[in-house]
Amino acid sequence: MTVERACMLAVDLGGTKIAGGYIDPEQPTVVHGRTQQPTLAMDGPATVIEQLSKVLAELIASAEQAGYTPAAVGLGSPGVINPDTGMVVNVGQTMPGWAGTNVKAAMTTITGLPAAVHNDVRVMGLGEAVYGAGKGFADVLFVSIGTGIGGAVVRNGALDPSPHHSRGEIAYLACPQPEGNCDIIENAGSGPALAKRYRQRKGITDPSVDLREVMRRWYDGDQTAKDVIAESMECTGRGLAGYVNALDVSAVVIGGGVATIGEPIIAPLEKAFRADLLDGMDDMVVTTTEFGTDAPLIGAACLAGTALEHTSPK
Repeated sequence: MTVERACMLAVDLGGTKIAGGYIDPEQPTVVHGRTQQPTLAMDGPATVIEQLSKVLAELIASAEQAGYTPAAVGLGSPGVINPDTGMVVNVGQTMPGWAGTNVKAAMTTITGLPAAVHNDVRVMGLGEAVYGAGKGFADVLFVSIGTGIGGAVVRNGALDPSPHHSRGEIAYLACPQPEGNCDIIENAGSGPALAKRYRQRKGITDPSVDLREVMRRWYDGDQTAKDVIAESMECTGRGLAGYVNALDVSAVVIGGGVATIGEPIIAPLEKAFRADLLDGMDDMVVTTTEFGTDAPLIGAACLAGTALEHTSPK
């Protein structure tokens, strides 16, 4: 006889795909039943919800077949999200019409389960702070450096709330640039910014020379590539230091596609970051993510747990 156990449904909704899995709370870092569907974001919110419904149906079927009873669902989405209402407040051009969508209500309608939704980077940060690289620290800043730059502030195992739901939107931090001007941090250290800076210095107009190609040239000894990466990440580190000086956390966890490159990115960033920290912050921990691409789903399961808590009788 199979004894049914509760599980959390976890979904990572991105601009190109919707990925999902289910997680047993007793093994909170192990993702089961992975599935995915194309987002079809350009077809509008109604189509995205249809695709989400397919993912959720597949997860429920997979979980039940394995002897689990889904208890709640959590989801990370692009954009600024009101976690109380589940409404998308605003979002970039990758998800046209997505602003104004009540994702929380949609998930509850689809599944009949308690649901929770938050910004995708915030959800990643929650997973890393609670179970991953930030585990054991009361105050964690998670920084994602990829095609953009985003963040999450996690205090005592929960996302730090804010009145306009934008805490962690660090892309717009004022930040020095290698060119000597001041701009936003995303234009200093994101993947597209690094590739664009390299192409400009080399006089290259071919947009296929992306960060992957820049890093290939970095490893081949291209001095321009080395200069661009070092200078850009030094500026990024300085921008982050200003934010952390004001915020004050115990640990900074760095993730995202650019960060996974490793030492060429992290070393100059951390050196500049530490140089600009206030005196007395020498014990600040700077580390990289533990879960990689699983972080969004692990974080979404954490979020689902909060939805379940809020619906449980007191």
